[in-house]
Amino acid sequence: MRFRLWLVIVPLLILLLTPCLSGQSLLVKPPADLEGQLNGVPYHIMVPANWNGTLLVYAYGYAEAYGSPLTPMAPATTDRDMLLAKGYALAGLHAPRAVTIPGAATDAGFNMKERIQSTAALTAAFRDMVGQPKRTVVWGKSMGGLVALALIEKFPGLFDGAVPLCAPGAGTPRMFDQKLDITLTYAVAFGWKDEWGTPDNVRPDLNFMTEVVPHITAQLTPEKMWRWEFLRMVNSIPADASFYKMPTAPFLFQTLWLSFVPRPDLNMRAGGRVDQNVGRVYTLRDEDRQLLKNEFPTINSDVLMTQVDSLLAQMNAKTLYASDINARNYAEHYYQPTGRITRPVLTLHTTHDAAVIPNNEAAYRLMVKQRGKSELLMQVFTTGIDVKDALGNPLHVNTHCTFTPAQYIAGIDAMAQWLKTATRPNSSDFFTEAMGFDPQYVPDPWPW
Repeated sequence: MRFRLWLVIVPLLILLLTPCLSGQSLLVKPPADLEGQLNGVPYHIMVPANWNGTLLVYAYGYAEAYGSPLTPMAPATTDRDMLLAKGYALAGLHAPRAVTIPGAATDAGFNMKERIQSTAALTAAFRDMVGQPKRTVVWGKSMGGLVALALIEKFPGLFDGAVPLCAPGAGTPRMFDQKLDITLTYAVAFGWKDEWGTPDNVRPDLNFMTEVVPHITAQLTPEKMWRWEFLRMVNSIPADASFYKMPTAPFLFQTLWLSFVPRPDLNMRAGGRVDQNVGRVYTLRDEDRQLLKNEFPTINSDVLMTQVDSLLAQMNAKTLYASDINARNYAEHYYQPTGRITRPVLTLHTTHDAAVIPNNEAAYRLMVKQRGKSELLMQVFTTGIDVKDALGNPLHVNTHCTFTPAQYIAGIDAMAQWLKTATRPNSSDFFTEAMGFDPQYVPDPWPW
C-alpha cells in the first residue's frame, strides 16, 4: 500500500513543484557541466552547446556506479562525448543504499527502490536546474535496464521513451528464481561447501572471490566440462565461446557471481526470502542431450545420459524452496514489469547473453502483447564484439551487455527519431547486419 501511495504522490508533487519552462530561456547557458547532490544523492548533468532538446537519463548496471555515470562506458568518456557531439543532454546519478561487495569494481547492491525514486527525482529536477526538454528518454544497462522499464511504465509523464539495454525484462522475481536454479545446479554437479551456507540460502558475508572462485578454477578441466555444459543447458544459458574464455574472467564467473552475491542482499532489503522453485521441473531438451553426446564422444553415451538423469533427479528432489510472501511482494514492486506502456520502448539485447538470458525479451514482449501495446515495443538484437583472449588470440564475445558504442547509440538515435516523427523507426535504417545486429533473431520463451 505504501508503494502505491508513493506512486500517486510523487507524480503530483512533480506537477505542482516543477515550473513550466517550455518556450522560455534555459536557466543555464550551454555548454553546462553540473555536479552536486539532490537530497544527498550525487548527480551529474551535461548539456552541450548544440543541445537538440533531448535529455538522456542513464540508469547504471548492478555494479557499474563509477561516480555518477552518464553512459555505459563510464569511467571512459568515448560514448559520452559521441552523444554530446550529437546534441544530447545527459544526466545520471549514484543511488543511495549501495553496499561494498568483494569482487565488484565499485559499490553495488540491488537497491532498485532507491534507483527508481532517485532517477525520477533527478529527471524532474533537471527542469528546475536547466530547463524543459523537448523529449526525455530513460535508458539503462542490465539492472539499469530494469530501472528504465520501471520508470517508463510508472512515470510516463516524466519520460517520453525508454531504451533498456540487456535488461532482465522477465522481472526481479523470475530473475532471482533462475539464480537459485543455477546455484542448485552447481551444487548437484560439483558439490557444495557447508561454509557457503546452502544453495537456497547463501551466507550473507560470503566472499565469492576468495571462497568460491578457487573451486571454480579447479573445475575448469576437460573431465569436468560436460558438467559445466549441463549447468549451462539446464538453465537456458546460450552457448558462446566467451562463457569459458575471456581476457580476464570468463562469463562463467560472472554468471555464478550474479547467482551467489546479489541474492542475500535482496533478501535483506526485502525482509525475507525472495526466490523460489516450488513446482519447478528440471529437464534437458533432446537436442541438448544429443549435443552433450557429440561434444564428449570419449564418454560412453549411455553412461553420460545416466549421469545426466541422476543430476536432474537430484535437482527435482529439491523443488521445495518457497519464498516469503512479503519479500516476494517487495521484489514484485521493485520491479516486476507489467507491459502496460503508453510510451515507446526500444530494447537491445545480445543473442548469447549468459547473465540475463535473451528469453527475458520474449517474456517482456508477451506482457506487452497481453496489454495490447505491441505497437509501442521494438526489440533488436546484437551479435557481440571482437576482443582478444588471454593469449592475444582473436575472440568474438557475444554475451552480457557486449555492445559497441555505435550499437547502443543507434538505439538512442532510433528512439529520438521515433519520438520526433511519431513513427516507428525502420530497422534497416538503424540496425544493419554490418553494424552487428541480427534482424532475424527471435528469442526462446521464458523457460517456465
